[in-house]
Amino acid sequence: MKEYDCTSPESQLLQAVFEGTAKATGLAFFEALVEHLCRALHTHGAWVTEFHAAEQRLKAIAFWLGDGLVHDYEYAVAGTPCEPVIERKSYFHVPERVVDLFPQDPDLPALGAVSYMGVPLLDLDGRILGHLAVLDTRPMPKEARKLAVFRIFAARAAAELHRIRAEERVREREKKLTR
Repeated sequence: MKEYDCTSPESQLLQAVFEGTAKATGLAFFEALVEHLCRALHTHGAWVTEFHAAEQRLKAIAFWLGDGLVHDYEYAVAGTPCEPVIERKSYFHVPERVVDLFPQDPDLPALGAVSYMGVPLLDLDGRILGHLAVLDTRPMPKEARKLAVFRIFAARAAAELHRIRAEERVREREKKLTR
């Protein structure tokens, strides 16, 4: 039986993000997730969003850019690199020239974006809850270990978002019952 190597780059990435998010739930979890994911993957920005299907908009639950959190970030999905993630319900990666590929996105040039990677957050029925994404000011070549870490924490983010929504539904039912 092969022994598990806890000093491998994959293990170190997982450990960095896990340790930063293990004790948090709710908004604190999402804020810790984007910060630690950004640091672990060495990207300029990371964000987790909630998808509002009726308006076709994404609203950031937490957005880490550079050295801090960005508050109240919301945008239309159309014309952004997030659009393929939402439409296809799948991972999408632009290793470089993201601004050239998505010239309709007004935020990309201002952020100095060169590369992008996003993955959808799905509920148990396969519906889009939101997405997790990173961007960088440098090219971001495809790396299996980074993608694996990214997908693991996207699944954790989806579970946390699903848990929060379930709690909200319970609170709403309790309010109705007390009336």
